[in-house]
Amino acid sequence: MMKKVAVILAAHGEAETDSFPENFSMIRHTFAHAGEVMNIPFPLQLAASVFGGLKNLVEFRSSGYRSPQKHITRMQAERLGDELRRQSPGDDTLYEVSAAYHAAPPFVEDLLDETSGYDMQLLVTMSPVDSDLTAGRLQHLADRRSIAENNARPPVVISGFWDDPMLYRVYLNHLFSHASGEEGPALLLTFHGTLVKDRKGNEPGFRTGYPEILRMGSALREAVRNDPRSPYQHVGIAYLNHQVGGTWTEPSLLDSLREVSKSGITRADVFSVGYFSDGTEILRHAKEEAKASPVESVRFIPCLNENEEFMKYLAGRVREAVSNS
Repeated sequence: MMKKVAVILAAHGEAETDSFPENFSMIRHTFAHAGEVMNIPFPLQLAASVFGGLKNLVEFRSSGYRSPQKHITRMQAERLGDELRRQSPGDDTLYEVSAAYHAAPPFVEDLLDETSGYDMQLLVTMSPVDSDLTAGRLQHLADRRSIAENNARPPVVISGFWDDPMLYRVYLNHLFSHASGEEGPALLLTFHGTLVKDRKGNEPGFRTGYPEILRMGSALREAVRNDPRSPYQHVGIAYLNHQVGGTWTEPSLLDSLREVSKSGITRADVFSVGYFSDGTEILRHAKEEAKASPVESVRFIPCLNENEEFMKYLAGRVREAVSNS
């Protein structure tokens, strides 16, 4: 009998237009989820959502910018479905792969409802670093659903990418396929920054993903340094921060680029390994920091996005989860 498996790629989700309602809703959901693990007063959440929605409306409308992040996740779902069919001809498993989002429709919760009758549900976090706002939130949704359905079989969460050498190899091959090949530039591996200390100087009371970032960043940095394909004379780690609620990770991308310039390096590549898809953090905020830096030439290596090797890797993780169930 054919087993029907729902595979849900769960990404953050960004507004795709410049409309105020869409941007307000996306920011509002982001703050609501953060408020589940952090003390963010509701009036502050609402005010920040209104301000952010208006800011995006003005900036996106004047620049013509549109976030590709949701589109990329949809394409990742399509490519993953194709790869699963290629890897499992004749299997008794039918995979249905969909894209869903934490902060924008279609929401992860809605896709879980729509596929509740499937034999198995897999939630794949589309963030390489696990935290209470990424894989942790998915696990919470899975556990809550199991309880609500009288301990029925919960969805399985696929995570732990930050500690997988197989993924590191995918990153390295992707990086060197896009590197210019010219000797001597710097490489900055960037992550989405996170809170390190709250306003009172205490460690956050939730899983921020910071230890995971440190381990993943260190492993990738050493792997790049030791790879004979590497043209880089300097490999560093930098963070894309928001600077709200306390002390965030250091150094920022701008500070890292300033240090690169002080050392006499005039060219730098930026590879955002803390993301599986390009979005506003990289295409606008990171590029604004690069533009403000003294480094003469800053190139951005695209995220993995729909990288073929990445799709094969994800398909392997999905099939492994099904076979272990």
